[in-house]
Amino acid sequence: MLRSLEITAVLSGLEKVHRDRLFWKPTIQLNLDCFVCERVGRTNALERGAERAICWSGRNEQHFAAARIAAFDVTSQDDRLALRTLVDFWWAPFKDAKRGVDATPLSNWVRVHYGTYCPHQETSSEGSVQTNVRRPTSVYCGGCNTEIAVDAEVPSIRLLV
Repeated sequence: MLRSLEITAVLSGLEKVHRDRLFWKPTIQLNLDCFVCERVGRTNALERGAERAICWSGRNEQHFAAARIAAFDVTSQDDRLALRTLVDFWWAPFKDAKRGVDATPLSNWVRVHYGTYCPHQETSSEGSVQTNVRRPTSVYCGGCNTEIAVDAEVPSIRLLV
């Protein structure tokens, strides 16, 4: 059956000079239970515009998965940069082939990526925000090492259908 997840992430306290040069990159890694390899908690790599995801099924093995980014909405305000993404994926019930636990359409981990351009050094850099790190965490420019934002909120993952 087709399921959808809503993922939101926020960077706040944006530094004025770098504010317009900080952006969300269209790539996500998401923890999903995969009915193709019949394993729970697999990391799936998704990219906006791609028709399918890549499931990292373990030990550097990978295969295509029926998941895609259906929406990728960015909101920029004076002091915050917010991302709202919808991920559609096909899900079917199964038992994990190795551990015997039941699959679920829920996800408990996500990593979203951001990029920045340094107006002082004229260089670009990137970083990521994910659910399982301590907060608050400062975000620094890769060029001039200025603190440009704060990662203060855990990205949220909500099952819609």
